[in-house]
Amino acid sequence: MILTLFIILFALVCVGLVFFVLLQVPRQAGLSASMASGGSLLGGRGVEGGLIRVTSVLGGLFMLLALLISFVSR
Repeated sequence: MILTLFIILFALVCVGLVFFVLLQVPRQAGLSASMASGGSLLGGRGVEGGLIRVTSVLGGLFMLLALLISFVSR
């Protein structure tokens, strides 16, 4: 029962993660341009910052659920 719930949540997180990764704007400038911009290397502002934050949370949930599924299935 609990394994089924984890697998359903895992599938939803996977779909959400793919969706939010595809929504992000690709940075074509490369690493050298991001280093030259100064303080905006780690902090995003506006919509892009929100997309990065949601993607990070979904990535963390993805890893956590993968570990939980592996432990529960044993």
